[in-house]
Amino acid sequence: MKAKKTLVTINEVVKKFKKHYPDISASKIRFLESEGLLEPKRTKSNYRVYDKEDIRRLEFILKMQKEYYLPLRIIKEKISSIDFQLGFKNNDITKQLNFDSIEDSDETSGDTYIDIESIIKKLDFDVSYFNELIEENIVNVKEINGMRKIRSSELELIKIIKELSKYGIQPKNLKFFENFSIRESSFIQQIVLPILMSGSSEAYKKAEEIVQDIEILLSNFRHLILRREDKLFLEKYK
Repeated sequence: MKAKKTLVTINEVVKKFKKHYPDISASKIRFLESEGLLEPKRTKSNYRVYDKEDIRRLEFILKMQKEYYLPLRIIKEKISSIDFQLGFKNNDITKQLNFDSIEDSDETSGDTYIDIESIIKKLDFDVSYFNELIEENIVNVKEINGMRKIRSSELELIKIIKELSKYGIQPKNLKFFENFSIRESSFIQQIVLPILMSGSSEAYKKAEEIVQDIEILLSNFRHLILRREDKLFLEKYK
């Protein structure tokens, strides 16, 4: 006989997580639902109820906010980017997304900002190298309340730069690729600008979809060309 799923109410969920996540509330959980990150079941009286899978998913989201520098938009993308199967015997579900523990949290989505000094410390970044990134405008900095901060969305870029630095790649080298990307963005902008200027109520949404589609196609194109050229280079030395 199949065991009946245990279902809990939204208030019971809040109580469960309150100790480790003091800012959790019923309204925050409902907000996560409105953002498409949670899909609770409903009783006949239309009350929300949560099963084990819902609890684990919520735990993952809260962990990504508290222990990682990830806004909700990025968390949603990461979850959607793989076959997100929640293994209840495996508590470290972050391994499914290939995360490591070098990031810290920010509680809100959108244009959130993170203190640069804390990032340098957590990523064990060379200070002079990081300052050179700023001087070359590869990393965009904003001063808030007398502190230098960057957008949380820049963290993925910084993490990649950190890995590249292991191979002796300097900010001045990265500037070449940044300039190329800026030109590439200008090219895409020319394609979608007529759509944005059309005045249609659906113009922005359509333009956004086209931009994302072209970004992926060009990214794959660059990757394949790069891989082809590197393969030809290596074959010379077989």
